[in-house]
Amino acid sequence: MAITHTGRSIQDDNRDGRLFAPCRARCPVHVDVPGYLAAIAEGRFMDALEIILARNPLPSVCGRVCLRPCEDGCRRCLLDEPVAIAALKRAAADIGVYPAPRLARPIPGRIAIVGGGPAGLTAAHDLAALGLSVSIYEDKPRLGGMLRYGIPNYRLPDYALDRDIEYVLAHGIEAHTGVRIGRDVTIEELSAQYDAVLVTVGLQDSRALPIPGADKPRVLKALPFLEACANGESMDLGARVVVIGGGNVAMDVARAARRHHADQVRVVCLESRDTMPAAAHEIHDAEMEGITVHCSWGPREITGEDMVEGLRAVRCERVFDLERRFAPVFDEETVKEFAADTIIFAIGQGADIDELGLPVTPRNSIKVDPVDLKTSVAGVYAAGDIINGPTKIIDAIASGHRAAASIFRDLTGQGDTLESLDQESAVLGKVPDTMAAKVETRRRIQMEQLEHWDALHNFDEVELGYTEFEASREAQRCLSCTTGARLAVEKCASCLTCTRVCPHGAACINMGGYLYFEIEACHACGACVSQCPAQAINLETVSEEDLSRRVQRKLADRGMDTSLVFSCGHVPDTLLEAGPDFRAVQVSCLLRVSERSVFEALEEGASRIVFTRCTEGDCRFPHAQDLVNRRIHHIRKMLSEAQMSEAFLVTAAPDEDSETGVTTP
Repeated sequence: MAITHTGRSIQDDNRDGRLFAPCRARCPVHVDVPGYLAAIAEGRFMDALEIILARNPLPSVCGRVCLRPCEDGCRRCLLDEPVAIAALKRAAADIGVYPAPRLARPIPGRIAIVGGGPAGLTAAHDLAALGLSVSIYEDKPRLGGMLRYGIPNYRLPDYALDRDIEYVLAHGIEAHTGVRIGRDVTIEELSAQYDAVLVTVGLQDSRALPIPGADKPRVLKALPFLEACANGESMDLGARVVVIGGGNVAMDVARAARRHHADQVRVVCLESRDTMPAAAHEIHDAEMEGITVHCSWGPREITGEDMVEGLRAVRCERVFDLERRFAPVFDEETVKEFAADTIIFAIGQGADIDELGLPVTPRNSIKVDPVDLKTSVAGVYAAGDIINGPTKIIDAIASGHRAAASIFRDLTGQGDTLESLDQESAVLGKVPDTMAAKVETRRRIQMEQLEHWDALHNFDEVELGYTEFEASREAQRCLSCTTGARLAVEKCASCLTCTRVCPHGAACINMGGYLYFEIEACHACGACVSQCPAQAINLETVSEEDLSRRVQRKLADRGMDTSLVFSCGHVPDTLLEAGPDFRAVQVSCLLRVSERSVFEALEEGASRIVFTRCTEGDCRFPHAQDLVNRRIHHIRKMLSEAQMSEAFLVTAAPDEDSETGVTTP
């Protein structure tokens, strides 16, 4: 049969754009989610961290407090549960080691960035990495903006934020803290000293409602309260606290109030439970800490003579009109009293930009060109919440990227160095039924947390993170969307081996006689890669050469009797504890290890090769076990013919009776 090779796949329907997995498409900065999950699945945490840092310079932050739009797009959502993408980003940052910055040759150009929050830090990172001189001016004593002074330590501890900031500053960035724009220096003065100025001051003004009693003592605003918490200030809130608002900040305020020894904390908001702007997991965590949420109530008055006694509210029947405009409707006859010693407003933030001297919009944000983020003042740009209003942290990071790209283009005339994040992209569809039937249902691994009654005694981090084992196991739930097989047409020998060994049916021949890989069905197990005699196939995430380099690194300082372990999934503790003579290489599946890989490892000096097979319940590709058995049999036969049968051993499960856990099958 004559085969015509095109390497055709779904990508050909999007020749001018990019094919993204839905998780990556949902991420505002398009982090290569499948790529770093594949690295974590194989225990390569440093590789995973480098993949993340290519798009997001704040992985410790986003791994903890991102609202996870990527997980909403995960293709496992319709099968069982989405992969814990954000928690695995945190694992890469916690377990991996931040690489040394890779800096371009210095080029002329000095940039001042006003504001040290996520947008400012991101833009500073990008511009400094490209060789420009960057200085950050921050009003607060320390960098971080709302990340430091608006998010409590039990969610984002200082050490995690500082780790990301240190990585950014390591690019040669100068930081000037305690400098207030308008008081210590003006935008006009910065413009005279620098080639470009980027304003990323965020929304620092906390709002309150103009209701009777709002000026009483113990009526607080969210942001000053959270900043006091961040500074370690002790506060007497009394026994009863009412928080007004239904967003994530309101949940933070309520949980922080509990840590300041308030016995009863209640959240009162206009929205119904289904329409609350707070993330569902944030509401759940608040309720688990004993906080009560009262929905559909509109504040009318803070009661009490000289001190706060409570909040009077009326029933809210509707928050938005039919055109989704804010137009609440109340039932004034239905009234409820909430007793309180302290009331805290958490109803949103606004901009404090009077001292900046820049043009503003009717909604009190800095006015910029929506494409290049320039203000009407020459050489002055703006990014982040100060132009977009309240957004997610990852949106602020995306805005910082765009501003950096615009500044770099204007100063150097180079428009393609920073890839546009707005390019049209094709997105992979849902999992085909034929593949879904082969996917094992595996529940998401839940991260260990402090017990709720213990968490209330301090501001220690509640979520404790994944271990290496847990992270690898959770990452193995990823379906490896878009990271599968790629055919080098010019090398293909038309042997059709790939169509025979693929356990998912991704290697196909269409009616026109074209050989191609259907990316929607490819699970990136690597069977076709290792068995292609012409070496015409590679995985998007790792090539045969990459695997060879990993083997070489593992054997670089080998001893006289060093065993190389290829492990499907997590490496058994029995092997890790066996001493330095056992070097482990994790792979997505033992199908990924070819006969060539085994012989190369022996040539590199390994005294024997060990295959560690996963147990039945842990297998990522259980329908491929027959292929694995054939592979093992074939490798054993080849080594036996070469009189090297003693150099190949197999362990069927992590726990064996021998000291090393290695047994012959």
